[in-house]
Amino acid sequence: MDLNFSGKELYGGFSLVASIVPSSAMKSILKGVKVEVKNNRIELTATDLEVLVKYVLSVKGCEEEGGIVVPAARVNNVLREWAGNEEVVTSIESGNCTLKSKGGYFKIAGEDFRQFPEIAMVNTRGFVEIDGEVISDMIGRVIHSASTLKARSILCGVFVRVLGDDLIMVAADGNRMSSIKRKLSNPDGISMDGIVAVKCLTFLQRFVSECKGILRLGIGELQVCFAGEKGEIVSQLIDGRYPKYEDFIPKGNDRRVEVDRTELLSGVRMASFMTNEEYRMVKFIFKQGKLVLSARTADVGEAELEVAIKYEGPDFEISFDPVYIADALKVSDGDTIIMEFGVGDSAVLIRTGYEQFDVVMPLEMK
Repeated sequence: MDLNFSGKELYGGFSLVASIVPSSAMKSILKGVKVEVKNNRIELTATDLEVLVKYVLSVKGCEEEGGIVVPAARVNNVLREWAGNEEVVTSIESGNCTLKSKGGYFKIAGEDFRQFPEIAMVNTRGFVEIDGEVISDMIGRVIHSASTLKARSILCGVFVRVLGDDLIMVAADGNRMSSIKRKLSNPDGISMDGIVAVKCLTFLQRFVSECKGILRLGIGELQVCFAGEKGEIVSQLIDGRYPKYEDFIPKGNDRRVEVDRTELLSGVRMASFMTNEEYRMVKFIFKQGKLVLSARTADVGEAELEVAIKYEGPDFEISFDPVYIADALKVSDGDTIIMEFGVGDSAVLIRTGYEQFDVVMPLEMK
């Protein structure tokens, strides 16, 4: 069977699914991409046994069915070189995949596509709909707070909840937390939630860049599914119960500070130049009308910078990890940041946009 595609179209779809293929695997078939032809379309499928992705390309006038598993890295290299070609012809027969284009061909040995593992979606309570670009933006605004420590496996994911017509995402690592809420279409009033692995969500962002439009989201007991017009992602959920994040949102923080996002981000970055990995701390000294950022580290140096703020109240000081504050400021969608402080060593609530905030715990002075 001969299948005709533009070089750009074929490379775009293949490189997308190939990016989930593990660099090392016990079985060689897992280092491949399944190419299956059926119902006048070609499905490209790859998995690392935790995340499975399918991408669909339409083909015309193909009555035959069949498939093959091709080595992901090798085929991706070929298609990258031919991405600018007007036409790439793909044919599958006798355990081989042949790629032809202007100037030559490649005949590549493959494996039996029927042996390729699947991750079947089960026990989904239903599906809701949301624009892919919206969910991609949400991921980008919370994922910095997810833990990178394997010892905290539950916190290594992002908590995704559908409640009414709201989609909520929360990420936390024990020292900070990020939360965002957006509207979705949920006519059946489905409620569902789960802890989604960071790897799945970062891949979803790339998937959305290739597959524009509405995504259908379904969360079961063990898996989550994101399905679009051109494909789908199925991923295993992280097992466990996510902490009750609402309890970590500070209540009654009555010291309110308004500050220009760009000026504060610049000041925090510059103050961080005088810190190191062993002592990553910047002191925030709040006074009426100004914020003094102070950093002092042995064998590094010291810095003191001023930032204009809107604040009326008694002077106070508190210390933070500058990376945590900078991460929260980077994802803000507004020019003005509102920081709400309580008394003592309570966490700061940073309002970084509409239905979006970060909570950061202070550091103890050493």
